[in-house]
Amino acid sequence: MSNAKDTNMLLDACEMAVKKALSLGAHDVEAYASYSKHTSVFLESNDIKHVKVNEPNGIGIRVIYDKRVGFASINSLKHESIEYAIDNALSIAKASKRDKHNILAEPVNVKMLSNIYDKSVESLSIDDVVNYARDMLNTAKGYDPRVSVDSGVFEASVLIHAIHTSTGISLHERISILSYSIMGMARDGSMVSNFDVQSNASHMLKGTDANINNVALNFAKNVVNTLNSKGCESFKGQMVLAPNATIDIIKEPIVFSVNAYNVLRRASRFTNMLGKEVASSNLSIIDDATFTDGINASSFDREGFACKRNVIVDKGILKTFLHNTYTASKLKVNSTGNASGSINTPPLIDSTNFIIEAGDISYDEMIKEVKHGVIINRFSGNVNYVDGNFSGVVKGGYLVEHGEIKHPVREVMVAGNVFDAIKSISMLSKERLLVVDSLLPYIVIDNVSFTG
Repeated sequence: MSNAKDTNMLLDACEMAVKKALSLGAHDVEAYASYSKHTSVFLESNDIKHVKVNEPNGIGIRVIYDKRVGFASINSLKHESIEYAIDNALSIAKASKRDKHNILAEPVNVKMLSNIYDKSVESLSIDDVVNYARDMLNTAKGYDPRVSVDSGVFEASVLIHAIHTSTGISLHERISILSYSIMGMARDGSMVSNFDVQSNASHMLKGTDANINNVALNFAKNVVNTLNSKGCESFKGQMVLAPNATIDIIKEPIVFSVNAYNVLRRASRFTNMLGKEVASSNLSIIDDATFTDGINASSFDREGFACKRNVIVDKGILKTFLHNTYTASKLKVNSTGNASGSINTPPLIDSTNFIIEAGDISYDEMIKEVKHGVIINRFSGNVNYVDGNFSGVVKGGYLVEHGEIKHPVREVMVAGNVFDAIKSISMLSKERLLVVDSLLPYIVIDNVSFTG
């Protein structure tokens, strides 16, 4: 598809859907359409396994009739299919419960982002994508013959999304995405390392060679370095979270807790906590869809509302929840531009790019300050987003004693509570690592239980 042709096709489909639904009696209509092309190369058992090219498109139609909402979606942009979806959406709306907060977003000024679309990505051939995947595999395998790649993928994608509403919103945007991951272990005779996963993504082709090299080498080093892992005695000490582990243990429960839907249904630990202390004073968290290095950068959200930078926690104080138009109306605030979802669902709520502000100490100096603790590069276990309790196995971990990294650890359990943990943060590193949609420092949390 050409740039103009596929964009116009989406906009035409959205405009037609809105006009048709209004003519059939809908009071307000939102049509959200997308087209994407994905070229994916999969790795399996130390080899390139297969290539897949996929070009899905479709449209989601939300109608409001007497403050009652109905939604239907189709994986097609044909007019007859759109009319069928509109009929379904209207039928659902007329049978639904009336809610005065069922409204659509109003038009606002949207500043279109640059640096989230690279035509070079769209120009990549299948052979180009295969070569990137092969480079990632060869770099990991070339680091040490004991490295074994269980699986991986390199994917080049282009997404166009468009929205048109009866309230006057009409927007479209083109986004390119390169994403890649590699996972596996190291084997030395009967000795097997910890399993490791490394991934990253970007919008721009420039720098991809270096980024792939870093991902593959980090994976290879992690698995080789944990071949000689040992157990350790049970103790209560300091947990040093690497960015990948922070995503599982810290990020996801916080994102759940600041989701206004969860606040409204009182499933959030942060209900009634706005303006209050919820974390250590050295913790500040940002949600920022305008951060173009993050893969979730976008100019507008699922409802066509302008995306922006939102301060969630400022020096330990909870500043905002994340909203779409519905929750903003219900709680009498402005939307934060966090309506999320695809053509297959009505607008939901989610974070965009999750950022934790850097600390004031280098990683090396941070480790020297750790008296007795474990560095956790990856976490495998359970986290309860409602009460915050977590427990699981430390993966790719290292024992630290009196400021020195002693040895990799094996089968060490860690347990605690997320909401207690973020109040016990004692250090954050100056260095931060971008992992797909999260920019995170290393974090030291005190008084955590480890079981050897």
